[in-house]
Amino acid sequence: MNIVILAGGFGTRLQSVVRDVPKPMADIAGTPFLELLLRELSFLDPERFVLCVSYKKDIIKDYFKDSFLGIPVVYSEENEPLGTGGAIKQAFDLFNLNDALVLNGDSYIQANYARFLEQNKNEKLAVMLKRVDDANRYGRVEIENSRIVDFKEKNTTISQPGLINAGIYKVTKDLFTRSLPNKFSFEQDILEPMIPQLKPRFMLADDYFIDIGIPTSYAQAQKELKSVIYGNATNRALFLDRDGVISEDIGYLHKIQDCQFMPGIFDFCRQYKNNGYKLIIVTNQAGIAKGKFSEQDYKLLTDFIHSQFKKQYCEITAEYYCPYHIDGLPPYNRNSFYRKPNPGMILRAAKDYNINLPESALIGDNETDILAAKSAGVGNTIRIINEQNMRGTKTTVADNIIKIIQKQKIIHK
Repeated sequence: MNIVILAGGFGTRLQSVVRDVPKPMADIAGTPFLELLLRELSFLDPERFVLCVSYKKDIIKDYFKDSFLGIPVVYSEENEPLGTGGAIKQAFDLFNLNDALVLNGDSYIQANYARFLEQNKNEKLAVMLKRVDDANRYGRVEIENSRIVDFKEKNTTISQPGLINAGIYKVTKDLFTRSLPNKFSFEQDILEPMIPQLKPRFMLADDYFIDIGIPTSYAQAQKELKSVIYGNATNRALFLDRDGVISEDIGYLHKIQDCQFMPGIFDFCRQYKNNGYKLIIVTNQAGIAKGKFSEQDYKLLTDFIHSQFKKQYCEITAEYYCPYHIDGLPPYNRNSFYRKPNPGMILRAAKDYNINLPESALIGDNETDILAAKSAGVGNTIRIINEQNMRGTKTTVADNIIKIIQKQKIIHK
């Protein structure tokens, strides 16, 4: 799935407080708003981000360049403003998209995007809605059962609660088959006229929503948005790679009878556990992608490993794995936000378990483990170096090194 973000708006109403950058790059407590948005959307593991840019577009391009957290970033550049519809259509045409998740680059909403996409995978158009106290400020949406049946115009003279269009869509290229001008509004020229024909499905997002398009809401976002996204992270974690850290690395380990635990690993983990750290495994499993073993094989071995840790009084809190590899077999043959050295598994765990990453640690035997941890913001990284069978080189950016002499099974710090 591609994610298309409309980031080309001039931001007229925000010019009194944000003058030197495009609106999506407005500063939120030291971080551009668009970066916070992309960070949240990264958990969907998209094929790429398509940024529709126009006003001061070079600022956005220079900041994100060609990737964000390992996810490719490409640009649909407007030489002149195309409107929301024209911008979306140009992105679809330019990158030959079949479908995409489409969002505005100046609003943030907490929602289950994965469920939204899954529920509407066979729909030409789906819309995310939000219930607000003053729906007339945005334009009211009327629904019947699970379908949208009408849009009402904005009415600033009357304040009424109701449902609004949150500006988040699942869109397919079929919507652009008829003749359309270069510049047009997606809402007024596509969405609203096609309501009687399509009756698009919707999902209601009941969580936090903010649009930074006016000074008052922008000020609100500056105060609270980061705490909404990151929460109050109070837990610490020890992140562990699996093969070569927990178990001997024999190459594509997947059978319980072949699992040999690394010397000292239970004592090492128990020490962290007793000091209040959660134990979280983050492991690339390219063997699944390459057909060496199945996900079921992986899960059976995982259950066994976890049971042994529990017996040793150092219970594993969670395990995250990435089955994807670009040289794998379908459907696993692709890049992934979750494959180290990308930070996806660590960031996902931090979000799920309220982890304070600067106060946490990671131990891995491959430089990709260390790079993933550094990218995620983990405070302490430990690299295992096996003198018998080096993975990578002796050069590392890890904060600490553990050398293992294979034959003697001795660990030297």
